[in-house]
Amino acid sequence: MRFRELTEADLPALLDLCQRTLPYDSFNLPLLRRRVWEEPHHTPAYQITAWDGDHLAGAMLGGIRETPEGMGAWIRLFTVDVPYRRQGLGGALLAELEGRLRDAAYKRLRVGNSAPNYLWPGLDVRYTPAFCFLQKHGFERTGEAVNMLVDLHARSWDTSADEERLAAEGFAFRRLTPADGEEFAAWLTQQWNPTWLAEGLSSYANNPISTFVATYQGRICAFASYNVAIFDNGFGPTGTEVALRGRGLGRILFYRCMEDMRQLGHATAEVCWVGPIAFYAKVADAWIHRVFWWMEKSL
Repeated sequence: MRFRELTEADLPALLDLCQRTLPYDSFNLPLLRRRVWEEPHHTPAYQITAWDGDHLAGAMLGGIRETPEGMGAWIRLFTVDVPYRRQGLGGALLAELEGRLRDAAYKRLRVGNSAPNYLWPGLDVRYTPAFCFLQKHGFERTGEAVNMLVDLHARSWDTSADEERLAAEGFAFRRLTPADGEEFAAWLTQQWNPTWLAEGLSSYANNPISTFVATYQGRICAFASYNVAIFDNGFGPTGTEVALRGRGLGRILFYRCMEDMRQLGHATAEVCWVGPIAFYAKVADAWIHRVFWWMEKSL
């Protein structure tokens, strides 16, 4: 068995491995390239693969992110092909990653929730072997997150009446444009956190641009994005300025995103890393679809 760093040329082999071993997720090559190869602070030394000849037998892909406490370390994706399981390969890959992170003076290692540009907001609890593996190697649960699913064909997403009502108060709603770039970046920086800044701006890489904004008297005051994190058809982040909440701006922008995804031919949308569960249950008949556990260990 030979260990080496992941290369861009390895992405098709990684896609094949993920499609065969991670059945609760829908992988494709553009997604892997964007989430794995084009991640922030891309560090090949932390993306370790195991090869049996020309066959990719396992992967332990780590990454680093800025946090309020400084740079932090994550396992972003890991899997071992079925014929190679229970032979110590996963443990060997993890030990290799942990050793490299210790050499770089990282103190803790987390799993999954490596925002921005993440695949999962934690470990999907249905991947039971993965949980058992992490628990065996010293990881502990520290929290949880949920995603909710929306049936895009179950209701109308028309917002014309509400938009007409709010237009009389000085509000307007539209898709983000390239000309908004400087204003949008400055507004995100002022109102929100660096994670949402990165995710909101990454919507410019999509065609069409996958962010809608509300403006008040001509200036941006709320936004909603999709397809900037997790897998395809993932909704979020979204936010409205505190002083303007309660007017329905967020719901209109959410509906705009849902209609956009429906028009693109999708049947469902997944609301990522949900905070207000009751809100999405009320306005979209969304239901809790996936549960994720945050796990971490000391290095």
